[in-house]
Parts: sequence; structure tokens; C-alpha cells
Amino acid sequence: MTDAVIRITDDLVQLHTNTNDFEWVLGDELVAVAHDPTGDKASTFTAALESGAPPQQRADIGLRLYRAVFDAAPAGRWAELQEEASEQDPLHVRVDIESATLAQLPWELMRDRRQAWSRNNLVLLRRGRRVGTSTESPPERGPLRVLLVVCNPSDRRLLADQELAMIGAALTQLPGRVHTEVIDGPSLRELIAEVSHVRPHVLHFIGHGMRAVAGDTGGLHFNATQPALGSPDPDWEAPEESWTLGPEQMDHLYASWKPRLVVLNACRQAHAPAAEFADLIETCLERGSLAVVAMQADIDSPAAAEFSHSLYQALADAQPIDTAVTAARNHLHIDDSNGPSWALPVLQCGVEDPRDVVRVKFGHPEPELTRLNKSWPFTELAMFVGQAKERRTGWWEPPESTDPPERLLAITSAQQKSGKTWLAKWCLLTCMLRGEDITYADLADYAGGCDRDEPVTLDWLAVLRALREACTDDKHQPNAMHVTEFARFNQVLNLAAQGGPRWAEGMPSPAFDLGHAFNVDADRHAEARRAEIFSAFLNTLRSRAVARRRPHLLAIDNVQRISESDFSAALLPLLLGPVQEADSDFPLRILTVAPHSWPGFPHLQKFMAGSPWS
Repeated sequence: MTDAVIRITDDLVQLHTNTNDFEWVLGDELVAVAHDPTGDKASTFTAALESGAPPQQRADIGLRLYRAVFDAAPAGRWAELQEEASEQDPLHVRVDIESATLAQLPWELMRDRRQAWSRNNLVLLRRGRRVGTSTESPPERGPLRVLLVVCNPSDRRLLADQELAMIGAALTQLPGRVHTEVIDGPSLRELIAEVSHVRPHVLHFIGHGMRAVAGDTGGLHFNATQPALGSPDPDWEAPEESWTLGPEQMDHLYASWKPRLVVLNACRQAHAPAAEFADLIETCLERGSLAVVAMQADIDSPAAAEFSHSLYQALADAQPIDTAVTAARNHLHIDDSNGPSWALPVLQCGVEDPRDVVRVKFGHPEPELTRLNKSWPFTELAMFVGQAKERRTGWWEPPESTDPPERLLAITSAQQKSGKTWLAKWCLLTCMLRGEDITYADLADYAGGCDRDEPVTLDWLAVLRALREACTDDKHQPNAMHVTEFARFNQVLNLAAQGGPRWAEGMPSPAFDLGHAFNVDADRHAEARRAEIFSAFLNTLRSRAVARRRPHLLAIDNVQRISESDFSAALLPLLLGPVQEADSDFPLRILTVAPHSWPGFPHLQKFMAGSPWS
């Protein structure tokens, strides 16, 4: 969805639109820059990005860039394109800068009399690369996976913790849309292993980089000694292992996984030559990434954190990458209109449609997706941080895998109040956004006013009734079932609980629960009657899932409220067992939440050997 391409060579400008092509001469000032072997003329432009440069200098440079490109353009052609743009249908512009020298210039400053293009919501500006190897692929199922890499965790001046916290804060409005994991100061092998494991859509680096001095490789520096900027930190401790992620190391990284977007939120210390800056970006694009966001000069750590906050806020809202970067620029400009930070991010895109870069698909269209996202019991999850790897367990499905998700999951802990319930709810939220119907059943709510750590409260029949009540709770459950969907289950329950001739002869029964206790002594068929009740319950859930064409995830919290004997003798073989052993098309999954101190835990542990645990 590129509406216009502006191609700039050493001497010419070409404008390509969906309907026409135009060509004219580049302004004399930029022609002189392009043909200057010393590079001195380019430094006149790049100096505007220095932190001490006055705002008027940046405005003047922006106007000079604009005039050099457009003064000789055919009258009215560019203006006509801009006039057709609107907030609902902005103009997407790719700038292809064929000259390596001109690529150094701060094109993000380019402006007309009104404002800089790179901050114009009507004209979304990005740079292009004719790499030829990036391929568009269909979107994967969400959430958007992000691996955040802290290159130098011991460097306090990076404010990495602040940036991570601000990214987390940006994602609280729509939890579950973006999944983040963090790795601190890895070696190259560790980084490759983590990328291969997480398979991130977005690979985000926080650090220092792009030094290119004698004897030093341009790239991202990991676990490096303290940068020689300003006064040295007396508490600095040099890490044992230092290394640089340059183009050669990036090749190894891409052998395991190709992230769709790479974010290099690192300053270019010592003002590395543009060739060093471009090499790392071009390596990412040539190896398969669809876009790269990088800084074209030194950026202060607080501004880098603010940039990330705004960027991920937009990505969580499913904004295209060019829209997201434009929003981040404006966010930085509002915070510091006199500084250069807003002009530092450079978006290099290797696909025609910027929406393809970070596009993922969920199981519901808007606005239904956002309504579910903000429904009970997920409003409190904005405060839940950490346990990222455990959160991924509930929904993780390798992109190329054809195997169905695990049917039985368990969240357990040796500690009380360790976040098991929040982790279960996060799992439910993510699975719901991905397209599953969900039910959250807290057995503590159905067990009365006993202490929460009391292990024995409910028998197997009380548990089934509690699960039915949870499934039909339309005040709380986002995917509540209608009470009539349990009509057949209630009929079976009424007859099988009493037993005797009425059950044996299949006599008529009301479609509502009569509340009978299970009569073990009514006949010799207690085991068969109990199995029929469980079968009717599972068939009810399965019929609903098949009718809606959505799998159903049932989470059972506070499983310690079930008596050990009822759990091991009834619920394990008759509820969890059929779910675990069903054919591949069985659309029901069960998540259990329990502490290690519960007497029934060893039974659960043995039963679920080989299944995912958190």
C-alpha cells in the first residue's frame, strides 16, 4: 500500500505514484553533497541533529532538504497528492535514497512551511531499501511476540529498567495483545538460543552501538566496558564477556529465526559513519526482516524510553509501523519540541505495505476484540508483570507446527499467593483473544467461607455443579453459555444421581437441576451412573464448541478445595482423562490451578507427567 515513491539519486528525483511517473533534477546543494568526496558538506546537515543545535537550525535544514528535492518538480503534482490525504486514508510515502552519501542526511527533518513530514499524520514517511529478498507472508496468530534485549545491563545510564517499565506501561491498556520477554546481557550463543526459542516478531535492542573507530567493529555492543562519555561512573564494574553484534554476527542470528521488525534503540556513539549504520540495517532487511527502526544519531536514554513507550502503545493498538513511528515522533516532540529526539528514529521498510510488518491475527474482529479484552476478569491484569515464559506456556504454538495446543495445563506453586490466579487469567485472556471460548471457575467462590488454604471442601458432584454455574454466569464470563445448553446434562444428572429404576428405564426428567445428592446405594451401577454424568457434562461443552467452531478453555482455580479422594477417583479419570485421551479434533482444554501443599497434588503431578506446567 505504497501511494508514492520518491527516488533520489546523485542528480535526479523521481516521483512514482499509482497512476503516473515524473522526473526532475535534484537541487544544486544536494548534488554538491552527493559528489563531495570529503563528506564535509554532509556534516552541515547532520550537525542539526546534535543535542546542542538550536531548533531553528533543524527547521532551516528541513526547508533546504525540501527545496532541493521539490523546487524543480512539475507544478502541482506533489500538492495534489497531499490534498487527497485524510486521517482515515493517509498518504504512504517511501523515500528511496540511492546515494550512500545522501542517505546520511537527516531526511526526517524535511519539511514544508507548515511542519516536518515525518510528524505529519496525513503523510506517513518511511525510507525504503531495494533489498529484493523480503517476502510478504500471511499474518500469524497473535499476540505480537517481542524479545527485548538489554545489551549492557550493568550500565545504569542506559536506563534499561525505565525503558522496560515504560514498554510494560504502554501495554496495560490492551493486555494480551503484545507478549514481551526480556534477556539481559546475553552472549551471542545465548541470544541465538533465545531468539530461536521465543521466535519474536519484534527483536528490540536497548544499548549502545555503532562505534566505528580504529580497531573497533561497528555494531551493537554487549556487556561492554563503560562508554567514554562524560564523567566515568565510580561504581562501574566491567563485565567479563564483551562482544559486538555486527553484520557477521547478525547472519548467525538470522539462521535460527527471522524477526519481522528489528528495533535498534541504541545511540551511535562517536558518530559512526553512515556506511556502518547502514550495513547493520541492510543486513537485517537482506536476511528477511520486513522493517528496521534505528537511531541516526545519539539519543538520550530518557528519550529512548519515551520513544519505546509510544511505539508499543501504537503496536498494541494494531497500528501499521509507519503510523506507529509517526506517533512516537509526535510524542517526543510534545515532550521536547526544542530537542532533536523526535527526528532521530529512522524507519527502513522492505515491503510495499507497512501494515504487513507487524500484522497478527486474533480470533475476533473489532470492536468485539477490544470489548472482550476489557471484560471481567481481565481488567486487573494491567498490574501483572513478570512470569513471561510461564504466561507463554498456555497458548504457545510454534508458527510452523501442525500439532494442536496441549489439552491439559497446570499452574502450581510451592508458595502461597505467588500469582497463580493472575497467571491463569492471563492465559485465559490470551487464548480468548486468539479465538478460544473461555470459562474461569474459582472453586473458592463455591466452597463457602472456609479459609482459602483449606484443602478439603467439595466433592466431585459439587465441582461439576460449580463448573456449570461458572459456564453460565453471564454477568462475569465473557463467553457465557446459556443455561438451556445444560438441559440434557441436567436431565442426566437428575436420573443418574438418584439411580434405581428411573435411571435404568430412562424415565423423563426436568431440564433443570433438582439438586439431588449422588445416591451410591441406590443400585449396583453407581460407577456407571457417575460416568454418565461426566460424559453428559463433557458432551455439553463439546457440542457448544463444535456449534460455535471455537475451542473451549476451562480454567479451574483453587483446585485444593476438592477432596483428595474425589479428585483422584472421579475427576482425574472421568473429567481430565477423557480430555487428555480424546481424538485430535476434541475442542476442549482444561487448566488447573493448585498449590503443592494440597494432598491431591501428587495425583495431579503423576497424571500430567509430560504435560505443560508453570
